[in-house]
Amino acid sequence: MPCPLAVDVTHRASHCGTHLVRAATRSATCSGRPEVASWVWFGTLAFYRGVMPASHRAVTRRRLALCALGALAISACSDASQTGPDVTLAVATSTTAAPRTADGTLRIATVMPMTGSGARLGVPLAAAVESAIEEINLGGGVLGRTVDLVQFDEVTTTDLTQVRDADVDAVIGPASSLIALSTLSELVSTPILACSPTATAITLDDAPDQNLMFRTVGSDSTQMSALARTASRTGNVQAVVTHLDDPYGRDLADEFSVQLVRRGTVTVVDRVDFAADDPDLSDEAARILAENPGVVAVLADGDDGGRMIAALDAAIGSAEEVPTIVVNDGLRTATEVMAQLQPTTRDAIIGVAARSIVPGIDQPEGHFATNAHDCAMLIALSAVQAGTDDPRAIAARLPSVSTGGRVCTQFTECRDAIAAGLQIDYNGLSGNVELSATTGDLQRAWFVEFTFGDDGREVVVAPTGVEIS
Repeated sequence: MPCPLAVDVTHRASHCGTHLVRAATRSATCSGRPEVASWVWFGTLAFYRGVMPASHRAVTRRRLALCALGALAISACSDASQTGPDVTLAVATSTTAAPRTADGTLRIATVMPMTGSGARLGVPLAAAVESAIEEINLGGGVLGRTVDLVQFDEVTTTDLTQVRDADVDAVIGPASSLIALSTLSELVSTPILACSPTATAITLDDAPDQNLMFRTVGSDSTQMSALARTASRTGNVQAVVTHLDDPYGRDLADEFSVQLVRRGTVTVVDRVDFAADDPDLSDEAARILAENPGVVAVLADGDDGGRMIAALDAAIGSAEEVPTIVVNDGLRTATEVMAQLQPTTRDAIIGVAARSIVPGIDQPEGHFATNAHDCAMLIALSAVQAGTDDPRAIAARLPSVSTGGRVCTQFTECRDAIAAGLQIDYNGLSGNVELSATTGDLQRAWFVEFTFGDDGREVVVAPTGVEIS
């Protein structure tokens, strides 16, 4: 059954003559999560980056498939003399549109969670894109015209039909790895260029995207390289890798093991998988500790990874020797488990996550907002260099504007360098955004290490982080 709606036509954000009309859901059932205040921020973040607890994955996919909304669109700022982007908040339709043809106007859509719990992540991301496009239009726009912006709610955008109907050249999003994967074939066939600031799934690394999918956030494969660095720096030489026995956990474990071999300082002596539906992980924990490893890597989502951490804590008991436990970013949501651990176990845990807040950058606000800003800038500069709004032509130039030329950081500075016939190297707010021409992913990405406090919440060790290739 479609999700019930309450359309608030009185809530209009005026921005250079642009009016946003937002649709709000009365229920959060479409997002697959109840709207509860106790659901911590990183639970939202993990969910929309495609890292869901196993118990919610199947039902969430079904709910997303059932959610549908009627079209709602109000736009303004059509006068080329105005500097703000044309902004439309659009929702799902059921019609089919013809493939995009270049018409000289660059149109960008955001596909972010704008309602429900995910709005904590999506609304700031969408605002960051809007701010970036305002900057671009203040600088003269692209191809002599203002850049148009359309906003879609990822909660209700279950396919790209409505995005195609909006006649867009590029999408910034989806925020969710799951939705990025499920809509990839439509992106390719239309074609539409996509740049996601948050979708980190390893599955996207080698997805058949025909070089139309880019990411300004480090992939989970790069996160595993960062985690292998952390494990190697402990000084221990033996590790046991334990992971949730699903595609997500197996992908992480495979890549982590590869990265440890590449570093050559830590040997994996055992690999222990565990099932999401196994209520008792004591046998697995005992097997892990029987190897007397110096490092234990726990790779899973917060729910199931938390259960394994609790089982390890119980198995460790009062032992004097506690292995270093390295964890992926999904474990940040295991707040209750972390708070209940023995201090010696909790103090032995260290994790790695993609840097979502850049120190010293106050605007745009929000987790991964700088990454979203950089998506917009890269797309606009690539269109300038290509001299067209054709999606494939823009995609072909995205890697070249991000590396190997004159360093520039502002749209007008970069645009003027292109006009002068120079190759540019755009350095973004999120850092060096050097995109691979082969994969469309960052060649280097920033990560931070975190531990856990007595209350079970994560504590970032060094906000600046470390750049990993």
